[in-house]
Amino acid sequence: MTRDLHIIINAPLPSEQEKKLRALAPGMRLTMVPHGGTAIPKEALKDAVIIYTDMANFDPADAPRLKFVQTNSAATNPFRKSKVATDSTPVANVTGAYTAAVAECAMALLLALTRRITLGCRFQAESRWPEDYDPWAGDDLYGRTMGIVGYGSIGRHIARLAQAFGMDVLACKRRPAQRKDDSYLLPGTGDPDGKIPKAWFGQDQIAAMFRQSDVAMIALPDVPTTQRLIGKGELAALPKHSYFVNIGRGAVVDEPALIECLQKGAIAGAGLDVFVEEPLPASSPLWKMSNVLIMPHVASWTNMQAVRAAEVLIENVRRHLNGEPLVNLIDKKLMY
Repeated sequence: MTRDLHIIINAPLPSEQEKKLRALAPGMRLTMVPHGGTAIPKEALKDAVIIYTDMANFDPADAPRLKFVQTNSAATNPFRKSKVATDSTPVANVTGAYTAAVAECAMALLLALTRRITLGCRFQAESRWPEDYDPWAGDDLYGRTMGIVGYGSIGRHIARLAQAFGMDVLACKRRPAQRKDDSYLLPGTGDPDGKIPKAWFGQDQIAAMFRQSDVAMIALPDVPTTQRLIGKGELAALPKHSYFVNIGRGAVVDEPALIECLQKGAIAGAGLDVFVEEPLPASSPLWKMSNVLIMPHVASWTNMQAVRAAEVLIENVRRHLNGEPLVNLIDKKLMY
């Protein structure tokens, strides 16, 4: 079986992870195809059993032996328009691989706002020491409440970090009665049993959760059921002293409503890594707001990104060889 195992690699695969992958089945064959949109040659697809890809730029009909596709992203956006999105081929993503990196970035955005680090950067750029210290008075996270919209692997690790800061956590997810998470888990991360939140809310209860939140943390994927889920009504429910952080997807927020909210001072500030349109247009008012911190969709971008994504591939290849259920299989109707 292992000698017939042909895996097409159409995504970054660090050398150490390649060694670990080959060690699972010494007779396996790996075909390397440049990633970033390059079409996978039909000749290579003929006997491919597994495809590891970032774009799924191929027709599954050309791969009659294909058992499953492993993407190197947690989001399904890169392959939604591909044929693999609508056929019967199982597709697994790398949910859980980027959990630590994205959660750390989320907390960094929040701390940069609450501890006026953004103000410090402006003063440093001007080589200026303040005369008036009043604007530097920060906001504590200890004793505050964070409402997390999207309690998947990333949301759960943000909750873990928030709890370590002494915060209470409220959680919102599509099925709040389903507390456990069985996706891929980096050791020591997250809240797989759902024990951290003080209360749970459904997607139609976001405003109710926001009314109790000092921080609104958005960790939602961009799928049909989440687009513009955070609208005027939800934003209006936030207390004036609250902070808004989005490390999920820009499309889940009514961006004009958020801009209006910030312009009116209806909330204290926002840390944003994602936007409706990317790159964020130079004409966006968000660029010039002193209470907004902008990052260019890089929350998962660390020197461990490719390593941790490849570890999910390795785990699923191991499971395939042992006849075990794959981890992180997506529901193609929900697209996550």
